[in-house]
Amino acid sequence: MCFPFLIFKIVKRLLVAVVAIAIIYLVVTFIQVYKESVTARPAHSQAIVVMGTAEYNGVASHDLSARLDEADTLYRQKYAPVIFVTGGSSPGDAYTEAEVGKTYLTDKGVPSGAIVSSPVGRDSWESVVSVSKLLSARGIRNVIVVSDGFHLLRATQMISSLGFTTTAARSANSPVHGVQLVVDYARETIAVAASRIVGYKFLSVLRHGS
Repeated sequence: MCFPFLIFKIVKRLLVAVVAIAIIYLVVTFIQVYKESVTARPAHSQAIVVMGTAEYNGVASHDLSARLDEADTLYRQKYAPVIFVTGGSSPGDAYTEAEVGKTYLTDKGVPSGAIVSSPVGRDSWESVVSVSKLLSARGIRNVIVVSDGFHLLRATQMISSLGFTTTAARSANSPVHGVQLVVDYARETIAVAASRIVGYKFLSVLRHGS
């Protein structure tokens, strides 16, 4: 057997092994993302943290409304005495996701004093870092994370990485279904898998450049 052919076979086998490992890693990560989305249960905590998502000119999107409705339910069931709403704004937006979230909750009857706005963050990581400072300033270490089911594993891992104890609650009336839900699960699987290798902060910096 000639030497170049032997090298080719070795390289080919290594590539096959790497691809197989990558596929297994992604499948396992997907299972974890999905499992968290269907088994997440909130526990009584010091605060509820609502992960932000789209708003349109000061009006909460259906997705954001569903998350806020879930937080409202948890608050009324006395799972926690305060709700932290997160999320910044996109370029050109007049409102932040957090600002819209607070208005939505006060309109539903949640006392303004029971809502804390964290209006900084271009992505989930930046939002989590921002709200973590507000939580720490109040001595809060145990939180319930509220988001869509597919987002819960990544969101709870982010907050846990900053030293908080978390449970989670998925938005019961999420409008995300069908093909979009499949796409979101795939995106979250890739995001969680990549973040476990390079870190959430690195991916955020890579995305925004700072």
